[in-house]
Amino acid sequence: MPDIVDEPVRSLAAHRPGELEGLRRTVIDALHAHPVDEIAEMIISFCAPYAWLSRESSAILVAALSAKKGERIACAFSFAISAAWALSRESSVDLSIEDASLAPVLSILANASGRSLRVHVNTIESVARQGEGFASADHALIFPPIGMRRLDHWYSHPSGGFAGAQLGSEAFGALWGAHLGRSRNIVVVGNGLLFRTSSKDAAFKQDLLHSHGLEAVLSLPRGTLPGSSVTMSALIFSGGEPPDRPGRIRFIDGSEAAALDPSTFGGLLDDNPPHPLCSDASIEEIAEAGFNLSVDRYVLDAEARRNREILGNQETATLSDLAEIRRPQALARDSGKEPTFKVREALLADIDNGRLSLPAKLSELPRSAAPKIESAILKPGDILLSIKGTIGKSAFVTEDAISESAAPIVPGQSFVIVRLRKGSLIRDPQVLVSYLRSPVAQSLLQGMAGGTTIPNVAMGELKQMPVPIPDVAAQKEILKKFHEYFDLLRNIDELREVMTRTEEAIFSLTLSGKRKGSSGVQLSAERKGTNQA
Repeated sequence: MPDIVDEPVRSLAAHRPGELEGLRRTVIDALHAHPVDEIAEMIISFCAPYAWLSRESSAILVAALSAKKGERIACAFSFAISAAWALSRESSVDLSIEDASLAPVLSILANASGRSLRVHVNTIESVARQGEGFASADHALIFPPIGMRRLDHWYSHPSGGFAGAQLGSEAFGALWGAHLGRSRNIVVVGNGLLFRTSSKDAAFKQDLLHSHGLEAVLSLPRGTLPGSSVTMSALIFSGGEPPDRPGRIRFIDGSEAAALDPSTFGGLLDDNPPHPLCSDASIEEIAEAGFNLSVDRYVLDAEARRNREILGNQETATLSDLAEIRRPQALARDSGKEPTFKVREALLADIDNGRLSLPAKLSELPRSAAPKIESAILKPGDILLSIKGTIGKSAFVTEDAISESAAPIVPGQSFVIVRLRKGSLIRDPQVLVSYLRSPVAQSLLQGMAGGTTIPNVAMGELKQMPVPIPDVAAQKEILKKFHEYFDLLRNIDELREVMTRTEEAIFSLTLSGKRKGSSGVQLSAERKGTNQA
């Protein structure tokens, strides 16, 4: 017992007087107006504000776990503290956290509140090195640290044998947490892990589906992490018998806290209700999407569903069938050690109403970089499409834009170049850019966007984007209207120039009056002449 008491004393001694005064006031205020449970929560949120999840997200995770009274639950890592605290009201909870100074505080508060919460100190690195047994609890709620790379781990698989690998913290947390409890297990991860579709990421998520009992993916409300814009989702694994939907994964949109009652989550996971914020996807559908597990890829809003229906009734081709899609490499910068040449870099600010204007940004590149950027130099007829940050902004590259610049023009890192293939079913890039700027295409692109902090569209999904194929007569009419539209834009440009010149003339006239004192001089002269007369 002395060790448990001494540790928080040493921890408090390390704080500045101002911090201790804030804690003292919080405790005194709470003692006068709140029951013990609320006082304990206030103290925990004060001591670990970085780990205290939003109330909405914590309630959703507790409801989704569907633990029965008295069941044993394993929780791991600091972000799981608030959910573990809520679960310990009726269940027996083992919580592993990284902060040795916080563990005794939690233990004391749990004891004072009559909660069944046992706190251990354990880092994800030590768990990865040592490995853990499976089915040691009824349920598990794991919230691994975000963004840790190259985590060495050695884990035992339930089917027997061992495997060693280097994984990120979230990937390891998913593999470990999937089997930690005998029944439902939840692992919370950043949406970036779900969204990425590289061959390595796709293989990992395919393994989650086939070998680790993934049954559902639940997106969590925005602002789940305190003071962070990182978006999160819960991977839900079935340690026991999965629900009666073989070969299908359920996706649930919980991103808007007010849209779903947390008490309904158990039913949404176990039953088959027709709900607009739920959707089931087959393994085949998920594979076609490159094993993208983002919820918004499968749960569509009303507008997205209408657009899918519109496209479903038309002849379509994939974007990659119609055009080459090239993503530019980062530009090499001048080291000062070799001759250089200049390029203009097209940015989002250089796009106006579907046109590329002369880029203002000039960069100096070493001569050795010339071969690397050759395929990324823009040509008349190219289409620029932004797929990172601002999603879906597009522009047609005209002959005028290219000839206006003495330096070659290359796209910035947020763009891809869409270059129509010879013999394509769409005969002119102006027809294609007209579709890419349409509300239907913009809705599709927004639906593809994923990522933890900065939205971006995966190349694999972009290549599979459906594009309707108008007949020849319709394409000619689109082309005619496109030229009319560009003529209107040119007229608007000319009118703006006239407006600017007129405005400048007005400003000039406002300052064209007589100079200060000139009228007084003239009057004095007139008076002098009168007197002489």
